[in-house]
Amino acid sequence: MQKNILFLLAAATVFTALPEDVSAQSWEVRREIREGNREVARERREAAREIMRCKTRECAEREFREANREVARERREARREVIREIREDYYDRFYRGNGRWWRDGRYWNRDEYLRRYYARRDNDGADVLKGAVVAAAVVGVIAAIADDD
Repeated sequence: MQKNILFLLAAATVFTALPEDVSAQSWEVRREIREGNREVARERREAAREIMRCKTRECAEREFREANREVARERREARREVIREIREDYYDRFYRGNGRWWRDGRYWNRDEYLRRYYARRDNDGADVLKGAVVAAAVVGVIAAIADDD
């Protein structure tokens, strides 16, 4: 009973430590994430079909290696596309080049603009408390699983 309570407490801690602005990204970024996930799943399905067609162990091993290469390639490609979309999302319609944004009748430098209009910081100082909470939750979950065995 105590193990279940510990596990539920750890799970609740993990879920409360998740960032709240995950869905604050633009729809283009979310679309690229979904598209990348679909492509990786498609490659996995295709790989499973190819492996099931094999009659010999060598064929299965070869197809397995090829499947891993293809899935890794799709993951890399999806990651690049998402990063590209995030980078493009950063330069909105007010960007004028050379690290300057024109908005509300004046030019803003990068830090002022992000602070004023997006309330976003550049992770210059990492949030140590959130990291400690997440780490404690992970350790608690691992301990609960280890004690359960």
